[in-house]
Amino acid sequence: MTDNYASPLSLQIAPDGGAGGEASLPGRGVSPHPSFSDVPPQAASDVEEGHLTAQKYIQDDKETLAHLLKLTLAQGQTLNLDTNEELPRLIPILCSYFSSEELIQLTGEKTAAKILDMHRTEVLQNLFLESELRNVLHAFNEAEIPLMLFKGPALAYTIYPQANLRTYHDIDALIHPDDLERAGDLLTGMEYSFYNEYRADAVDEQRTGYHYVLERPDSWLSVLIELHTAPHSSEIGSLFDREALWVRAKMITVLGEPTLTMDPADHLLYLCWHYRFHGFTRLLWLYDIVMLLRTFGEQLDWVGLVCTAHRQQMAATLYYCLSWCRDLFGVVVPERVFIQLRPPLASRLIVERITMPDPAWALAAAQGQQRRLIARRAMVDSKGGLLRAGLRTLFPSPTAMKKRYMERLRLPLQLFFLFYPIHPCITLAKGCYYFLRRRTKGKKR
Repeated sequence: MTDNYASPLSLQIAPDGGAGGEASLPGRGVSPHPSFSDVPPQAASDVEEGHLTAQKYIQDDKETLAHLLKLTLAQGQTLNLDTNEELPRLIPILCSYFSSEELIQLTGEKTAAKILDMHRTEVLQNLFLESELRNVLHAFNEAEIPLMLFKGPALAYTIYPQANLRTYHDIDALIHPDDLERAGDLLTGMEYSFYNEYRADAVDEQRTGYHYVLERPDSWLSVLIELHTAPHSSEIGSLFDREALWVRAKMITVLGEPTLTMDPADHLLYLCWHYRFHGFTRLLWLYDIVMLLRTFGEQLDWVGLVCTAHRQQMAATLYYCLSWCRDLFGVVVPERVFIQLRPPLASRLIVERITMPDPAWALAAAQGQQRRLIARRAMVDSKGGLLRAGLRTLFPSPTAMKKRYMERLRLPLQLFFLFYPIHPCITLAKGCYYFLRRRTKGKKR
């Protein structure tokens, strides 16, 4: 890596805590990749080879990322990295793939300087989080409480060629429901505090997520941990098999501590669902899927994956996420998979003709947010699913209504029903405004 690159990947901490240009980060050892201790040697070798193979994609990815950057900055819009949702989490990757001069050419001096400044903060933050992650994993291992990492921390150490390319802001882990109380006691004993993200969480009998935060007066950074007893439910629907996730889980080593993570096929489905659940906001989450497919694509049981996707009502979600990975980043996916996952005609018309005819622009531009939100509702596996999605849009669940309206108004949660006559009117008004504006823009062109 030459000196003119924006991200000094050699910026690491020596085992004794001092600065070291070539030393490994704590717990990483010689290789930044985890060891899959329950995988045969040949399979483990294939995983390592996948990490090395990923390097050859960088040049192609640079072209795609440059295109997405231009779309983000299109139409003379000023890019506010403090409020933009699509781009900032990609900054470590951008700063590793592009030189500082290239970033200036792509974004301008002011934006490039902000990107570099945010990257330095991101690096320091992740060094701190790595230390705390290792402490948490060690404590859970000592207490013999099984923990299954997923999303950010798990991805950083399993699918990225260097862990510091995939930074994370919190720690997500699955835990057995029977271990939840012991896990909570363990974290509070480590000075973590339990909190509810929403007031409605306290009375939600179906909740599966439990939040803990570590805040010390001598620290500039809080550490957030979310323990999940299952992938959380949502208005867009999903049927994850919690027990199957544990049966198929893989053992890895992260920062010197053994832990579990999801099977690659399960993780792929979860990442696609998570990306859709959040309205396809962050480009990093799409790149996570790209990197997972490149690392494990040849090992995936595509027949089993398609069957699971249909069973979990995620065929359309998987179809579009895979198609974007193929079309934007050149990821190889068997054509038969798309045939078997293909959504119903009505769903395809809404997603491909009305809301996201240009997926790259819709995913990269902040102006595409409304389109993405409509598309996420239309990604269903059947005609009946489209009808149910429409009804759920107009009449959300009581829990969703409490979070949407009662949180901001600070009214008693029991009054959520008052908004059921109002919500459909607001939703329809927004929909009409969107389509009228789209039609007006079409005539101007």
